[in-house]
Amino acid sequence: MSKSSASAAAPRRVSDVAAANERIRALVDSADGTWPSEAYEVLLLEWAAAVGSVDSAA
Repeated sequence: MSKSSASAAAPRRVSDVAAANERIRALVDSADGTWPSEAYEVLLLEWAAAVGSVDSAA
């Protein structure tokens, strides 16, 4: 990977992480007494992929 490719990927990764964080916050904020565990797990996997660390066992 060239330096320009790596530097171009960094802003996108930050953007992906920020977007995943916002979706998690929105889900938590919208919880109405029940915990949407499946949706939360999906969002955590999206977040992990955005930061570059996904456990394949998940």
